[in-house]
Amino acid sequence: MRWLRELREQSRYIIIAAVGWLLVAILVVGIVGLLENRNMKSVTDRALRYDVELEDDADDLRAAILDLRHYHRNIYFGGPSRTQIENLEGAYRLVLSEISELERLGVRDPDAPRPESLRRMAREYYADWRPAIDEYERTGNEDAFADASDLGVARLSRMEEAAAELDKLGEQLSARSLQRVEAAATRARVVLLTVVGGLLVAGAGLAYAAVRMVGELRRLYAEQRALARRLAELSRARTEFLADASHELRTPLTVLRGNAEVGLQLATEGEVREILQEIVGEAGRMARMVEDMLFLARSEAASPPVEPRPVEAAPFLSSLADRAGALARERGARLEAGLSAEGRLVLDRGRVEQAVLILVDNAAKYGRPGGRISLLARREAGELVIEVSDDGPGIPEEELPRIFERFYRVDKTRARRLGGAGLGLPIAKTIAEAHGGTLEARSRPGEGTTMTLRLPAAPGELGAAPSLEASNPAHD
Repeated sequence: MRWLRELREQSRYIIIAAVGWLLVAILVVGIVGLLENRNMKSVTDRALRYDVELEDDADDLRAAILDLRHYHRNIYFGGPSRTQIENLEGAYRLVLSEISELERLGVRDPDAPRPESLRRMAREYYADWRPAIDEYERTGNEDAFADASDLGVARLSRMEEAAAELDKLGEQLSARSLQRVEAAATRARVVLLTVVGGLLVAGAGLAYAAVRMVGELRRLYAEQRALARRLAELSRARTEFLADASHELRTPLTVLRGNAEVGLQLATEGEVREILQEIVGEAGRMARMVEDMLFLARSEAASPPVEPRPVEAAPFLSSLADRAGALARERGARLEAGLSAEGRLVLDRGRVEQAVLILVDNAAKYGRPGGRISLLARREAGELVIEVSDDGPGIPEEELPRIFERFYRVDKTRARRLGGAGLGLPIAKTIAEAHGGTLEARSRPGEGTTMTLRLPAAPGELGAAPSLEASNPAHD
């Protein structure tokens, strides 16, 4: 029995020594890891606060200068107009705003272009070019106008080169910062591997702790599952709430709009009529928003509320072109329709029409004021392909992946002014997917945007037909 007591005593000493050594090792490695973590955080903060922001601000400034040059050339080649001059002045203000961002950030490299120099060049450009436009409108002197334009373009080119130099500097600084972050991460991984090695060496003395850890993990897993169920319930409750709220709002909005319309018929005073007209307009806009929210809520809760039925392609597309043309004219744009498909489709006519009109409305809102909208339809590989294009400023590449998110708007200021809520494109995409189709966007800044709606069709159901462009001259 003596040897058994000695063995137990030795085992206890071994376990105590192993646990003690492990605690010391963990303490030392933990301190080293904490220092490495602080170093990584410091490196990352420096990269984000200056290097990456310098690259982003310089890139934004470069894009703003290119926009300004675009509107400059529009005025020179197309002649001054109120819209073009407003676009030019807005682009000039944006350039000054981006230069202010660089000034707030501060350019640390003494050899890099200075923000104050860029601001001086911008002001010199505007001080010479803007009066030249007014002088050309008064006198029509084309030679002086051309000379002023050439000088302005040369200044914009120098500004664009300076912004590109700052952008390149930001890229280089970001790359070096990311290398430092990666080195710090490598050191942190070494620290973690050391901890793992210590745990493996002292594993025999940590069996009890391992059992406790497994028990704790099981408890956490159970809590996680309960939390997941709770989140699912909350998501379902949110969807039901949106659906119920949207449904309940429709009736009072209808009553409000109806009463305002009755009052509008009875009112004779101009100020009262304006107030009632505004109530009617806002009630209509809210009603459409409620319908959109209800549609999306129902789409989340179950399959989207679409009812596909057989539809003749040619009459449907002709009616669609008529409604799209009227909507474009209402928005002050010009629609060019080219629809070349016939045969039979199986779709929810109202919903597909809603999706296309959303795309036309967006093209009219965010395209060039008074610009052209193209509506094309054709058969392609067993699909009905409908394209809506505009000649507007386009969408930045980094924004394209998010335009189908709910309530997301690229140009928030313009969207608020035009009454956009950020629900149109998500609804159009939901309608397309409910038919087994897709909705995609292609755009390049300064070259307009194209939305492509693809709807599947059974083989043989669609055929080519003469374009409807000539038979619908009212769409132009």
